[in-house]
Amino acid sequence: MRAVVRSALVVLLVGLLGGCNSVVQYYEDVDDLGKKIVADWKELPEVTDASYRYQHGIDSGQQMDFEVVIRAESVSNEIIDKLKDIGSRDYWQSTAYDRGSMPLRFAAYSSDNPPPTQSGPDTAIHRAGLGISKEVGLEKYGPRPTK
Repeated sequence: MRAVVRSALVVLLVGLLGGCNSVVQYYEDVDDLGKKIVADWKELPEVTDASYRYQHGIDSGQQMDFEVVIRAESVSNEIIDKLKDIGSRDYWQSTAYDRGSMPLRFAAYSSDNPPPTQSGPDTAIHRAGLGISKEVGLEKYGPRPTK
């Protein structure tokens, strides 16, 4: 009897783990999008650092968190708008856009008050989502690339 119960538990566990992989999985084009946005931001002279974290899994779903550090002397609404525009453009031009509503969260920091390394108070100078509607994307950036 114990062997039957143990076998049933193993089959159930394997099934659950297999189901997790098929429900929420890693997508290379989404990861490539994060790399592209960060690389484009780092090309700007106003930016000292940029990074992203791509989360995927049964508990977190699909989401990307971006952090960018702007030179203290360059912090302005114009550079924030430029960073958001670059992120939204890159998202529009990526096949990751076709994956549906995936949160792209963006936080900007000043170089004189960078993101906390562990825990601590939030020092972000700006937080927003990145993305663009189909209508605005088409008007602003043109047709989306075909696969």
